[in-house]
Amino acid sequence: MQSNQVDYLHGKLFPMILRFSIPAAISLLITAIYNIVDRMFVGNVNGTSALAGLSVCFPLSYMMMAFGLMCSAGGSTFFSLFSGQGETRRMHKAFGNAFVLVCAFEVLLTVFLLVLADPLLVLFGVTDTAYPYAIAYYRIVALGCLFQGLSQLFCDFVRVSGKPVLGMCVTGIGAVTNIILDAVFIVGLDWGVVGAATATVLGQMLSAGFGAFLVFSGRTMVRVSPAIFRPEKHLSLNILSCGFAFWVAQMAMGFISLVYNSQLGRYGGDIAISVYAVVSSIMTFVIMPASGISQGIQPILGNNYGSGHPRRVMQTFWLATGLSVGVTCVIWLLVLFFPRQILAAFGGTEEMFAIGVPGLRFNFCITPVLGFVMLATTFFQSINRPVPSVLISLLRQVVFLVPFLYLLPLALEVNGIFFAQPISDLLATVLSAVLVLREQRRMMAAHAAR
Repeated sequence: MQSNQVDYLHGKLFPMILRFSIPAAISLLITAIYNIVDRMFVGNVNGTSALAGLSVCFPLSYMMMAFGLMCSAGGSTFFSLFSGQGETRRMHKAFGNAFVLVCAFEVLLTVFLLVLADPLLVLFGVTDTAYPYAIAYYRIVALGCLFQGLSQLFCDFVRVSGKPVLGMCVTGIGAVTNIILDAVFIVGLDWGVVGAATATVLGQMLSAGFGAFLVFSGRTMVRVSPAIFRPEKHLSLNILSCGFAFWVAQMAMGFISLVYNSQLGRYGGDIAISVYAVVSSIMTFVIMPASGISQGIQPILGNNYGSGHPRRVMQTFWLATGLSVGVTCVIWLLVLFFPRQILAAFGGTEEMFAIGVPGLRFNFCITPVLGFVMLATTFFQSINRPVPSVLISLLRQVVFLVPFLYLLPLALEVNGIFFAQPISDLLATVLSAVLVLREQRRMMAAHAAR
């Protein structure tokens, strides 16, 4: 089936990487843009406290994505592996089981978030001035969990079916809708953070609806029947195990947002938290090309690994690494040279400039290495070796980072908080290089022994 659409096993690698990565990167960039537009509108129209209210809700976004990504990434990985092995029945089962898992986890998450709204916002580090904005945004966005998870699931399965442009459209349609509705709701109707949240959920609903149309109308490699939705314990556990690294990465980012908000509130108040809203938005924008390339190479890695072509697996990885680091460098330079202009776009004041200009430069000083770290995580997930992938994510986002977030401010105050991330990223880069090179030797040795 896969050979009728994309020649993963014999096609030229670099054009194939571009074919899959560019649409995925564009889709993620559009998503990053609408997240930034949310904050730009709110920061300019409603002020610093409203922007801080959105910022303290960052962990909510990460939690929503964590469960969706765990199921969609794990399911689409097995879809590619089974495709490489020619096992079409199991391919369709991978989608059906992933779909059921997404629905179950996201519905439970919605209930959990709504029942514990106030305790969670306190845990997230909300201030008294930001609370009214945060709770209004939080309650609406929590209702979108299911649509967020399903849009991610459909996007991944459309993409690994050999239709990356349509995969881009799944998220792109929702993102463009969100941007348009932001202007209508926030500026035109003066709904503030309620408008931002409503636009976000409506965009997610449209993405999920379009993705469902593509998959259930037979426009992908998935062949839908009632049988594929019957949960299969072993397959479901494998999907969760394979995608667990993405769950760890997203939940860790949510936890880190919590730590950031707590420390920034302590050392700089709402102004510093607002700066972090900008830093997080721009960081999302910077790493989206790397994320797109990571998503783009997943079906290439999975099909070639499943078919026993380790040399093509590694060629794909190293070509994608060069592309990822190169693209990230371009955006990284813009951030280093124009931090004041970036902050001004979010309604920056002189107080924000004082913290934010050095904060942006410190936080982004070695950002290009993230292209390699993110690809390493996807590499291990794509070949169904989740342990190294989880290890990289957990160490980078928690074990390395958290101690620096508490120790560096003791000497450098608020600037120390922004120095913590690049130090953690540097350590994660070294770890990733060691693990990838060791895996490369293992695969080549196993192939030579056949």
